Amino acid sequence: MSFLNSIRMPSFKVLVLAFVIAAVALAQPYAYVSNTMGNTVSVVNRANNTIKANISISGAGLTGLAITPNGSYVYVAEQSAAKVAVISTATNTVYKTVSGLGQSPVQIAITPDGNTAYVANQNSDSISVISTSSYSVIKTIDVGHKPVGIAVTRDGSRLLVSNLLSNNISVISTSSNSVTDTWPKNPQQGNQGQNGIAMHPNGTIAYVANQYANTVSVLNLSTGSIQNTITGFYAPNSVAVTPNGSTLYVTNGNNASVVAVNTTSLVKAAPIPVQSLPVSVAISSDGSTAYVANAYGYSLSEINTSNNTVKYTLARVGIYPFSVCVYH
Repeated sequence: MSFLNSIRMPSFKVLVLAFVIAAVALAQPYAYVSNTMGNTVSVVNRANNTIKANISISGAGLTGLAITPNGSYVYVAEQSAAKVAVISTATNTVYKTVSGLGQSPVQIAITPDGNTAYVANQNSDSISVISTSSYSVIKTIDVGHKPVGIAVTRDGSRLLVSNLLSNNISVISTSSNSVTDTWPKNPQQGNQGQNGIAMHPNGTIAYVANQYANTVSVLNLSTGSIQNTITGFYAPNSVAVTPNGSTLYVTNGNNASVVAVNTTSLVKAAPIPVQSLPVSVAISSDGSTAYVANAYGYSLSEINTSNNTVKYTLARVGIYPFSVCVYH
């Protein structure tokens, strides 16, 4: 073996070891919580229910957040600054800041390929399109009145935007970044107050929380029509579906509870008590846990999805936690 070959083998081992360490680091079970007051994002170690870090962000009024598909970055809306902060999950520091958004950005969705982030600007009735490679706004799309909910379809082809005060949903093509339709095709009477949106894993259905009507719509993604309506909620504002598609979780903003719904029968289980003003729910990739940010409770509730009970509440996760997302 030559001297050159003798140094290649250990170098390769070092590289492999470094890769494994990096992969393990990225695979750690963390939750990220944006706190509207205090200008921080809390990084929660889900393995031991402790706060690993509090990331300070200069912009006030932190609202929606979303994590890139590879887990490398978390995008956080700075409502008062009309900006988005990009957090590196490797260092838990702000890596980039994106300016040029509309007024009062409130929610974020990232395409499955990780190339584009969409931000709902509730006070300018628009969507900002961000290139995740250039960290810049590449287009602004006009939508309905007060867009507050946002979600990308499973195939990445469309973006659904719920307009709280327009009683409709704007459908955006992600290839042209333009509005192609307005749903539902069979709108219900009165302003429903469409808010949070979640996609079923089968790619055919979306669930929309109707905050003012105390209902959740089951929206057919092929026809754009409401195919079912689930009733009996209390100001529902956020929804999430388990990875296997069996259960929908809905936050009751005015009832300090979360409801699990069987997605086949649409039967609701008994409300799960959490803390005051639950505003965001996210589910772990293995489907075992639902995480709920409680704004007035300053807390994060962890729900065991096997028996729908709260297994842990992390107190003082932040001041007015607004949104939660999880990685692994």
